Amino acid sequence: MKKINIIIVLLSLFCVGCRKHCHEFPANLNYFPYQNGQELKFTNSQYNFKNFIIASKKNTKAYSFAWNCKCECDIFSRFSINENQDSLSIKEAFLRLGGGGEYISSIYIDFQFQYDYLTKELDVGKLVPYDEIYKYIDDTIVIENENNQIVKKIVIVKGKGLISYTTADGEEWKLVE
Repeated sequence: MKKINIIIVLLSLFCVGCRKHCHEFPANLNYFPYQNGQELKFTNSQYNFKNFIIASKKNTKAYSFAWNCKCECDIFSRFSINENQDSLSIKEAFLRLGGGGEYISSIYIDFQFQYDYLTKELDVGKLVPYDEIYKYIDDTIVIENENNQIVKKIVIVKGKGLISYTTADGEEWKLVE
């Protein structure tokens, strides 16, 4: 009986070791500090207001998969907002860590407004330990695309989120805090 128990314990340890573990999205990369249902208010230079409601917000949690799976870790923070009175919405916004596992090689930031995309890749130039990736991202991230028809520029600040966006007509909308 003792041998069977030892074999069961060894097999259990072996099976646990045969998994690839993926980290949760790091709390110190809080560029989207939102909650479902939260309202964001923006104003322009004429003191007009636009309101947005966070429809969904998700950060990946730690997970694992079998060692023989041809899978990669997908570590991200994402949110989307409901359409506002001008039919403007963020379909999806992602902050994704590339490379997965223990080391990160790049950071991707993607925003989709209806048919416009704003995207930026922050290539860290080397494999960086997961717990040090925050050292390679500035507190303020600016993404621009002059060819867009809806939103040409966004500014994101760590701990505050989207603080301003500029529409195709050149109007800048700033977050009301």
